[in-house]
Amino acid sequence: MGIFDIFGTGDQEQAARDQIAHLQQGYSDLSGLFGQGRNALSTNYNAALQPLQQNYGLGNAGNQMLARLLGFGGGGGSSGGGNTTGATGSALPATNAITAGGGGATAGGGGSSDIMQTLQSIPGYQFTLDQGNQNILRNQAATGQLNSGGTLADLQRYGQGLASQNYFNYVNALQPQTGAAANAASGIAGVNTGLGQGLNQSYMTQGNAAYGTQAGVGNALAQKDLAGLTQSGNILGAGLGIGAALLSDERAKDDIEPVGELFDGQTVYRYRYKGDPRHQIGLIAQEVEDRDPDAVVPFGDLKAVNYKTATNWAAELGKLV
Repeated sequence: MGIFDIFGTGDQEQAARDQIAHLQQGYSDLSGLFGQGRNALSTNYNAALQPLQQNYGLGNAGNQMLARLLGFGGGGGSSGGGNTTGATGSALPATNAITAGGGGATAGGGGSSDIMQTLQSIPGYQFTLDQGNQNILRNQAATGQLNSGGTLADLQRYGQGLASQNYFNYVNALQPQTGAAANAASGIAGVNTGLGQGLNQSYMTQGNAAYGTQAGVGNALAQKDLAGLTQSGNILGAGLGIGAALLSDERAKDDIEPVGELFDGQTVYRYRYKGDPRHQIGLIAQEVEDRDPDAVVPFGDLKAVNYKTATNWAAELGKLV
């Protein structure tokens, strides 16, 4: 740093540029890390959602089948009969009403045909029904009663019994799906809530970091703008740093013009310190040194004047005026 640097703002401006550059670089790096953190949040939360969504899908499918078995599936059919074809190809009366204890029942908003259709769609039911019907037909054929009314009655009783038995078995088996679907739905809601909270916290933290960065930039710019106001303070501080002396070297001044003289004949000058637009009035150290070397002290490569020592004789002469 040269001696004249204290009269300029170059150092402050460079410091402000360095500070702003580092603040902006820091925020850029931080933004990348925030982005990575949010990606990690989304990835992990999505991974947590997958098994919950699978469980919810299975549980919900079970719920829908249970609803249809209970008659909530819509598509109400009548309790009247259609026909199903048995293993032998003969026309058999279909069991369209699910009975328990001999009584027919239709439940909820769905018709009995819808309930029966759902029951028949359950894996294993139709196979069991066909196997049972074949046994009845073989027994009736073996006893010579295949074409009797008893065959139809036996087939109907077997179909009703199988339907009733399987109905309650499947209803009981499907009921846990309600809880499973509810638990999975609750888990999905929890995961989504956690993701939302995590992302919100990330954005808030990044927002605070952005605010801090801009505040730092503003402070750096303010310090740079105020640097010019501290120039004269730097000059004064340079003089006070060597006691009662003030920097008065002509090499530190511009626009030097004589404006008068003291009672002892010393010339008084108007001038500006280099880098300072304001004008000052004072002596020139080199001229003072020629008259009174004790009134001048070194300041690095420059010279400063102890104004009390340099003006003692002028003050005494002034008393005689």
